[in-house]
Amino acid sequence: MTLIVSHTVRRAAAIAAFSACLVGTAFSAASAQSQQDAKNQSTTEGANQAGQASDPLAYDPDKFDIKATFTGVTDYVSQRGFSQTDQDPALQGTLDVFYGDFHSGFFISNVDFGAPEPDIEFDPYVAWRPTFGQFSVDVTAYSYLYLDAPQDDYPEVFATGSYKIQDLATVGATFALGPDYFGADDTGYFYRANLSVPLPHDFTFSGSFGYQAFANNTSTEHLVWDAGVSYKFNDNVSFSLSYHDTDIDHSKCTGIFQCGPTVVGAINVTTSLSELRKKFKDQ
Repeated sequence: MTLIVSHTVRRAAAIAAFSACLVGTAFSAASAQSQQDAKNQSTTEGANQAGQASDPLAYDPDKFDIKATFTGVTDYVSQRGFSQTDQDPALQGTLDVFYGDFHSGFFISNVDFGAPEPDIEFDPYVAWRPTFGQFSVDVTAYSYLYLDAPQDDYPEVFATGSYKIQDLATVGATFALGPDYFGADDTGYFYRANLSVPLPHDFTFSGSFGYQAFANNTSTEHLVWDAGVSYKFNDNVSFSLSYHDTDIDHSKCTGIFQCGPTVVGAINVTTSLSELRKKFKDQ
């Protein structure tokens, strides 16, 4: 018991330290940005351009941002189609620190797999997301951490390519590799096709179709799909309603494998440092 408590305390302390470090770094950079803005106001635009030309590695405040998102969902359904909360609601938060095409952050949510623990999922990640005209790339490395259940922890890397077809639609494809995949003791491979179509009046249709495979077939390989509509109420608030399902026999969707058809409602509230600074500057 002492060892379990000690391990739990160490994991909680490590998560808290990571969060504090990320937030501290973010706001240190924000302070540096404010100082840079003040400096920019005391110099001419020509001098700034000259300085940037002479020092291409100089800090550029326009590339820096912090974004926080708070989400409430009626069911936390994973990208593989499994409920992470035993089909109950979840409260979630995401914090991202951006600089140019790179950013890091974390996602946190309550979970319930029908066991005493874990109760919390904490996912730190780093990402590279460049754009090349209408084409964009997203390479993100996650570490899925489950408080009080270290045996369930595992890393995963996602690589996504997307292409925007003018203002008509965005299509994409994703490949994910997860060694020691959750609950399988095997390497997981995930393939997915994505589609997003803007609709009138700030609505958007989105859907995906994927396939989960395993290197040694130690767990159920399956198809998964979803489709839904989101509505952008304003720059900070959006709502969505989506349908999720898999081809797994519904009689097997028990325990941690809650994988039957489900409809998920969500509300997202988002804010960012750049938005807040712009509002204060306009006042």
